[in-house]
Amino acid sequence: MDEESIISTTTQIDSDLEVLPDEVPPFRIAINPILLQSARSGDRRILDELLRQGDTCCLLGVTLEGNTALHIAASRGHREIAEICHREISLFTAPNTRLDTPLHCAARAGYDEVVTSIIEFAKQKGIEERVLRARNRDEANALHEAAKYNHVGVASVLMDEDVGLASMLNEAGMSPLYLAIAIGSLDVARALLQSFSMEIDSPAYYAGPNKNTALHAAVLLSPEITRDLLVRKPELAKGVGFLGRIPLHYAALYGHHDTVELLLERHPSTAYLSDADGSFPIHMAASKGNVRILQQILKQCPDIDELLDKEGNNFLHVAFKCGRLDAVKKIISRRPDLSKLLKDPDNDGNTPLHTAVKNGAQGSVHFLLRDKTVCVDVINHDGFTPLDLAYGMLDNKDLQFRTNTAEVCIASCLALTKAPTSPRELRDLESGELTGDETKERLSGDEGNEIGRHVNFARNLGIATVLIATVTFAAGFTLPGGYIDDDHPGRGTAVLAKEYAFKVFLVSDATALVCSIVATCWLMYAGTSIVDTHTRIRALWGAINCLWVAFAGMCTAFAMGIYVVLPPSCKRISILLCITALGAPLLAQMVANCNLLSLLKTVIIRQGYRQCICPTIHPHDKKRLGHALLPPGGRLYTLLLETLGLYLLFFLSAML
Repeated sequence: MDEESIISTTTQIDSDLEVLPDEVPPFRIAINPILLQSARSGDRRILDELLRQGDTCCLLGVTLEGNTALHIAASRGHREIAEICHREISLFTAPNTRLDTPLHCAARAGYDEVVTSIIEFAKQKGIEERVLRARNRDEANALHEAAKYNHVGVASVLMDEDVGLASMLNEAGMSPLYLAIAIGSLDVARALLQSFSMEIDSPAYYAGPNKNTALHAAVLLSPEITRDLLVRKPELAKGVGFLGRIPLHYAALYGHHDTVELLLERHPSTAYLSDADGSFPIHMAASKGNVRILQQILKQCPDIDELLDKEGNNFLHVAFKCGRLDAVKKIISRRPDLSKLLKDPDNDGNTPLHTAVKNGAQGSVHFLLRDKTVCVDVINHDGFTPLDLAYGMLDNKDLQFRTNTAEVCIASCLALTKAPTSPRELRDLESGELTGDETKERLSGDEGNEIGRHVNFARNLGIATVLIATVTFAAGFTLPGGYIDDDHPGRGTAVLAKEYAFKVFLVSDATALVCSIVATCWLMYAGTSIVDTHTRIRALWGAINCLWVAFAGMCTAFAMGIYVVLPPSCKRISILLCITALGAPLLAQMVANCNLLSLLKTVIIRQGYRQCICPTIHPHDKKRLGHALLPPGGRLYTLLLETLGLYLLFFLSAML
């Protein structure tokens, strides 16, 4: 193409792509569209033609974001275009609207060749330090950008030129090393550590926000980086960061076993350093139930189990507060000597048993009571024993039908294991009113919440009763064996009407239908908010009993229906199906009363079998718990007899 055609082409493009002057930031020249196209595409011929005309001022033009041709070429890796821009020295330090220089753009994009070219020219012009140490709006230098986007080659070039870049902090207070580790640019972090030299061994090289160091970030991401940091700067292990925590606190809290082991091998003394809240690394591990870390800390520091946090809790106490019962069981099974910690009170006089009762943690209460060395008569600083707190968790208005909740089982278990109440509690019980802010709050309750619980309970039970009514109603008209045909004597009647099993089917199905309808009506009544509490509870209790009878009747009807239609050759399978169907209510009782089974086991371990069958109970406990304080063994025995009694009633009624 000849010179005239090139000139005409550029003129045409210039007229088509011209940037309006009023869109350019103040005191800036709009970039020539030809130059913009050349910088974006990397075609240096067009740029050569512009410069051949002597128009070097066009290099000073900028886009709406303040980017010069060098910014654009650097961000796209066009090294040749960048070299041509060497004719204007101001381009290398010119910032855009985000205060990024061309070196920032090249480092962010990862073009190490362009970065090298820019640095070489800066050296020639004596502006190397200005170019390398330029900061953008986030106070970040080019090394921060390379670390942020994990460009190892760029980071290596920059460190070779100026190791001081690694000690510069951005606006968030992060060094390039901390930034690389925190966002997971581990390749850059390794490169920075390999470039380590004593001249950059300053606190700023490892600094992060909120007084954290690079080691605080490394313990959460990479044992390898953690090991390298400990080799180069061992004192980082004792560096106090945010909330007064050292790196071992974070490693223990987030369950990094290998890192905890590494930190303890290097600096065992760090296990004895607490954070701003007075918690030690062992408390952190206990709060998350990290058993391996607990074992590691106990192995490295045998006397660390005596450490208490600001509230006076040992690490097992913290585990109970956070509901980490499984971790406590594993630790105690492997270190029985630590069971002595189960009796220690905190600064408020609360033992782990007090804590478990407050949290309603039934499993924890049973675990503690099964250890006969755990005292049940400890009074905390508010004057309450564990049984006092258990009574405070109860709602006496709901107690008439809530006989199997965790709160009732906890109180019953403590009472059956002869846990005492405090003298203060006894006086308050005689007067019919409890004192103490915590207990009053528990016992007073909120009337609106109580009504809401009752209504929700009635709604849930109503689903079951309606379902049973529907099934049993349909079964009454789709009889097993069918009906006699019209051309036979007794037409329209049941074929198996004379079979005993069929009669049992009819009795149990009818009983289930009637009881489910009655239960549904009572639940509808109980689900009305205008009904007084006493009447509502009576209706709920009656609906529960009717629902249970209906459930047993439906299972019996199904079993007898299957049995009567199967031929004698299938006797074994029919018996198996009957046993399965009739066992469903018993299985449901076992699931619904699993709390009773745990209670039964605890009472047997603590007091023996006699206390389960014929318990000796304090009169005050009887007054408080009422019929909810039935012996666990007797209660299970009663449930079994009631179910078997229903079956017997169905079978006897069929003989009429």
